[in-house]
Amino acid sequence: MSQKIRVLVADEPTALRDELLRVIESQPDMELVGQTESGAEVRGLVGRLEPDVVLLDLAVPGGGLRAMEELTDRYPHIRVVVLAVHEDISLLRSVLAINQMGYVVHRSAHAELLSVIRKMHGGRGYIEVPTGGLRIDPGFDPHSPKGRELQAKLDLLSRREREVLRAVAYGYTNREIAGRLGISVKSVETYRYRLADKLEFRNRVDLVRFALECGLLRTDREGFTRNP
Repeated sequence: MSQKIRVLVADEPTALRDELLRVIESQPDMELVGQTESGAEVRGLVGRLEPDVVLLDLAVPGGGLRAMEELTDRYPHIRVVVLAVHEDISLLRSVLAINQMGYVVHRSAHAELLSVIRKMHGGRGYIEVPTGGLRIDPGFDPHSPKGRELQAKLDLLSRREREVLRAVAYGYTNREIAGRLGISVKSVETYRYRLADKLEFRNRVDLVRFALECGLLRTDREGFTRNP
């Protein structure tokens, strides 16, 4: 009998997450080796549990594109599947820019997700699955109606607020952002409050999506993805 595919799940505690864990555990060719709700903790778990595939929700605390990038760099043999609630072409582009083995999949489509896990474990790269009729987004077009809306929101932000926005989207903590920008943790908290107030966003997920749509997360790993 062939060896089972070892799967580690890093996802927020929801009914969908619990159902996903049960589905994985029920597969005869898969083994759920661990789970976590922390993007920071997943790094240590990968080293200790040695999974074949990591299912990663970029919105978990300490997660973000930064967590995926670190996993990819430190454990190049590991396949990372990014879980997403909605199909997002902007997010897909950013994930693939970090790691061509990455993939964005709707977390509730279990049959599709299981197929992705098996194919990626088998050595496949980018797996094209129908995106529900979404038009492939060519990027941030400031002249389109959506582009003008995004630009109007961007114009509300100061240079420092944009820097904090990018750092938050990459998954850095308030203390890490403060250290990199040379400001206090209290100042970072104030900037984050201003961002949420100006953009009328309720949580970090909204900030991350906005940063992706505006192209603030560079695909050349410039900025907060590396120490200077």
